[in-house]
Amino acid sequence: RDWCVSRSRYWGTPIPLWVSEDFEEVVCVGSVAELEALSGRTITDIHRHHIDDIVIPSRTGHGHLRRVDEVFDCWFESGCMPYASKHYPFENAKDFERGFPAQFVAEGLDQTRGWFYTMMVLSVLLFNKPAVQNFVVHGLVLAADGKKMSKRLKNYPDPQEVVGSHGADAVRMYLCNSPVVRAEALRFKEEGVRDVVKDVLLPWYNAYRFLVQETQRFEAGGEKFSPGGPGVMSSSDLMDRWIISEKNSLIEFVREELEAYRLYTIVPRLVNFLSNLTNWHVRLNRGRMRGAQGREEALAALRSLYDVLLSIDVLLAPITPFLTELMYQNLARALPAGSPLKAESVHFVMLPKADLDAIDRDTARAVGRMQAVIELGRTCRDRRRVGLKTPLRRITIIASHADGFIDEVAKLQSFIEEELNVMEVAYRTDTGNISLQATLNFKLLGKRLGKDMKRVQEAAKALSQEDLLDFEQRREITLCGYSIAVEEMTLARRVHDLEDPNLEACGDAECLV
Repeated sequence: RDWCVSRSRYWGTPIPLWVSEDFEEVVCVGSVAELEALSGRTITDIHRHHIDDIVIPSRTGHGHLRRVDEVFDCWFESGCMPYASKHYPFENAKDFERGFPAQFVAEGLDQTRGWFYTMMVLSVLLFNKPAVQNFVVHGLVLAADGKKMSKRLKNYPDPQEVVGSHGADAVRMYLCNSPVVRAEALRFKEEGVRDVVKDVLLPWYNAYRFLVQETQRFEAGGEKFSPGGPGVMSSSDLMDRWIISEKNSLIEFVREELEAYRLYTIVPRLVNFLSNLTNWHVRLNRGRMRGAQGREEALAALRSLYDVLLSIDVLLAPITPFLTELMYQNLARALPAGSPLKAESVHFVMLPKADLDAIDRDTARAVGRMQAVIELGRTCRDRRRVGLKTPLRRITIIASHADGFIDEVAKLQSFIEEELNVMEVAYRTDTGNISLQATLNFKLLGKRLGKDMKRVQEAAKALSQEDLLDFEQRREITLCGYSIAVEEMTLARRVHDLEDPNLEACGDAECLV
């Protein structure tokens, strides 16, 4: 459809068309200087009440030309922003050309047919190219009941009170980790902000506080703590190498995603890393950091934790600017003069680059498998309601030798024994009484399959063990004409003939515990 660029209003940018009464002669005025030359008047203001009385003599015998009554649609003005903001083409030509097209603009989904559209139309008309390289689109924030936020209905919490109770950082992280950054609607719930504080910010701050406390304990022994050095990159401890590897993988991922403007993928990955740091690395290395294995190992562990916390502080600064600044001002005190990470504020520090040599995929896989075994063991305990304080005689891990699962997990056996409070860890490769069971992800598949969901569900139940093993290898299967990926159908291992009442089993796609 044609875009109607005019509006019949008083306030607005006057359309600069001077016309004869019969519209046979039309003059489009391109600048204030041109209008002054045509009218013989000095122009100091171009709002309509200053120029509506201006007449221009006709060059073709049509008497006097007067301006049309309409003003521009305000979206026409918004679409002119790239040029009007630089007063182009009348000045700043080089400055304009250097920054055009813009790298990105950000606005709400409703601007698809507003600002985004008008910028695109005008830019293509003028320059035959878009005005912007990337559009960052966010969705709408609704009330918890899914309705539009309304002052009359008071169906939303006071933003000032939410910020006052939970902090601006928690609100920012909640929004950045929501459907809004994927241009989808968000039902705003204050409990979600509270959960960010409880599940993310507090554990993160406690890891920082633990570093400060243990560093002070270390320095009480007469040796000053210093970051960096060989204790970080060449640590003999596998968990140190793992967290440093994960940190560099995270930096590589964040830089790639930011370059592609995929903002919605970043916060979930950052939150997952913080979980690994607080729930696994710090938890499993607490004794080592306190000197249980000697001062040299304590220093190496503290250096690793310092390096990771400083890097994550810089990465999260745009999302949680206040907490990161608080931590940075203290962490930066340990940095030597001239360090690229030392600045007046964390917001002056450039995003770090990943050390690709420090990324160890094998170690990451081994620790991931260890974590899976521990989680499965905890699930077994929960099912039988046996708390972690009660020691167990044995845990048996059943897996294939082919992919090195058992060899990798065996290297980390001490962590399994400690976390699950078991006296013995046994390994088996005999999978004769083990079968695979498929579970469909209804949340992911529902929208795509619609009424065919039930048919696909029945087809999944009818799959043979050979079919499931083939799916495990290929990571894709076709059911009822639909291609199903591993994200849409997960596999778990189940054990048969579990007759001993003292035994409990739980499995995933790789092993059974």
